[in-house]
Amino acid sequence: MPAQPDPKREPAAGVGASKPRSVPAPERLFSLVLALVATESGLTKADILANVQGYRQRYSSAGLNDSLERQFERDKDDIRELGIPLETIESPDDPGSNHFLRYRIPKGLYDLPADVTFTPDEVSLLKLAGTVWREGSLSGESRRALMKLNSLGVESSEPVLGYAPLLRTKDQSFEPLSKALDRAQVVAFLYLKPGETNPARRVVAPRALVQHEGRWHLYATDEVAHAPRTFLLARIAGTVAVVPNAIPAPISAGAPHNATDSAQALAELDDLWTSNIARIVVVPGSDAAVRLGARQAAQHPAPRVGPSTELERTLHFTDLNVLADELAGFGPEVFIQSPLALRDAVQKRLVAARDAHASALPVIPPGRTPLRRATPPHAQTTKVATQPRVAGDQLTLLLSLVPYLIDQGRVTVTEVAEHFGLSAERVRALVSLIALSGIPGETRQYLHGDLFDILWDEFETNDRIVLTHQVAIDDSPRFSAREAAALIAGLQYLSALPNNADTDAISSLMAKLTRGASAPPTQLAVAQRDAGTTRGIVQAALITGMQIEFDYLNARGSQVHRLVDPLRIESVDSDWYLRGWCHLREAVRTFRLDRMSNPRVTVVPLSTHPADLLLPDTLFQASSDDVDVRLELATAALPLLADYRPEGSEPVGSGVRTRTTLRVAHTHALKRLVTGLAGIVTVLEPAESRQVVFDWAAAGLAQYAPDEQSQTEMD
Repeated sequence: MPAQPDPKREPAAGVGASKPRSVPAPERLFSLVLALVATESGLTKADILANVQGYRQRYSSAGLNDSLERQFERDKDDIRELGIPLETIESPDDPGSNHFLRYRIPKGLYDLPADVTFTPDEVSLLKLAGTVWREGSLSGESRRALMKLNSLGVESSEPVLGYAPLLRTKDQSFEPLSKALDRAQVVAFLYLKPGETNPARRVVAPRALVQHEGRWHLYATDEVAHAPRTFLLARIAGTVAVVPNAIPAPISAGAPHNATDSAQALAELDDLWTSNIARIVVVPGSDAAVRLGARQAAQHPAPRVGPSTELERTLHFTDLNVLADELAGFGPEVFIQSPLALRDAVQKRLVAARDAHASALPVIPPGRTPLRRATPPHAQTTKVATQPRVAGDQLTLLLSLVPYLIDQGRVTVTEVAEHFGLSAERVRALVSLIALSGIPGETRQYLHGDLFDILWDEFETNDRIVLTHQVAIDDSPRFSAREAAALIAGLQYLSALPNNADTDAISSLMAKLTRGASAPPTQLAVAQRDAGTTRGIVQAALITGMQIEFDYLNARGSQVHRLVDPLRIESVDSDWYLRGWCHLREAVRTFRLDRMSNPRVTVVPLSTHPADLLLPDTLFQASSDDVDVRLELATAALPLLADYRPEGSEPVGSGVRTRTTLRVAHTHALKRLVTGLAGIVTVLEPAESRQVVFDWAAAGLAQYAPDEQSQTEMD
């Protein structure tokens, strides 16, 4: 059958033609990549604007092409952002002149190296590593990495059973810091140091982003102190601003510097964690006893048990003030034995929380009472965080689909849709676009021999794709630096799974990703610690299809025996959860693994559940019983509430402080939050919640009263 009519053969603007059709951005970018891969000597900007599809329709031979030139500059940035190696070649007759620069994409740097191949087991693990980034700024990179992985045509083996991991980059500073890291820029931000209430300006050159103990850290060179420093992203206040014309200072020869700054950062944090030890006593049966006991069990093989009314806990930590925030949140459930500096820090937080809530309720101006939310608490944030980069995704999909179709030879639309996770309608649209795309060729006219082509009868009649002619590209594209980094960090996170205990295999896979990247992977790393024996027991129940039973301490402090049909293990950063059918509640429930005690796999198989039983997308759902609590805090400290999705934020006075609303399921979580951020967050209303925080902090402080009395007598 003859080739379909070619819509590209349109007169250029300015030569008496009617107004040309508008070319969508993905089609323009696809045509640009094809043209730049096809040329060895390179194309000048004038060549591209006058001849390449998507530009030539708007090109004016009279020379009025300012907006088109700006479009080309943006397109260059977008292409490079996707990891496509766009090169510039200077004219030997006019070096340093931008007018005669030539552009090309070297095919050897574009194609995935021939020695980078993946087995079905590796593909399965990489896909799981990619799905780790379901939220935040790296979700786009991991999505595009999986598209490129699909281009290889390797079907994955069976996935890890019943496991849904999640790594978050919820901190607003993560995205600008990661971009500054990629571009070797110097940045400035306000930093609220743990233990302090007023932020200070810091000027740094980012070197790595690492997650340690569930928290993201920036490893950077302080441009004032000329020394490496580590910052908690959760305590970066306001915006991260690029310092204009600043060049990062060279790292001094005496400074510790590894081949990978991310490894150096994690090593330093691990050293701190190992050397810092806290000894505390917890109230038996309390939230602190169960949760901190689970943490100690993961750190030490044999927790030490104290008197019958008390339990001792020994914990490692990286930062004294960060641990003090956490332990203060446990209020009277925890007593600090050592170090004394930690005890002092916890006491100061409890005093601050108590005193801040001891006075009469502050007066809130009339008409400012927050309304109960009409939308789910995560709706707005999720929408912004997961907004796709449509053009970049579509271009990556096109560049991945071509080599897959070449390798398959003959494949149905349904098979392509299943392999790439797309709808059949979208596959047909993509194939139609590919079949009518190509390069300008020697005639600059996009003639039939310069275009891709397919067997149109097979496509239109039998819904089968047969690519009969290809142009410029025939191999899978390399991963971008950020795409490779996202998969490598995901693998690091998954390496704690019993199924993935083969560290040599994980290391080999990371090395393949590094070789298959268009540039050294972004310095991004994750340290994942074992969640203890409970996860292994739950996973055994999932694999064997048996019910599991355990004692569970819920968030309200009540302990109940549960019998559960395990459905899925989920993780959020360093926290682990079981989703399952609870026979006590006769409904799907979510359980924190560190609130479980005495778990065991039964000999009873899983029950039969309704066919329409679905697990919600979010771990916790809003309830009509939830309470809206009005808070006041320093505006710079708002990022500390990111996990709680604050809404209805309003500046107070000059804007240095802010009032905002949180929805909480019960006051137990609220009192822990506020005492953990003592001196930073104050409850305004309702009065009952304010009183609960006061009582909690006062009870926690009362434990230390004898010590305070002894100290007074000595003085």
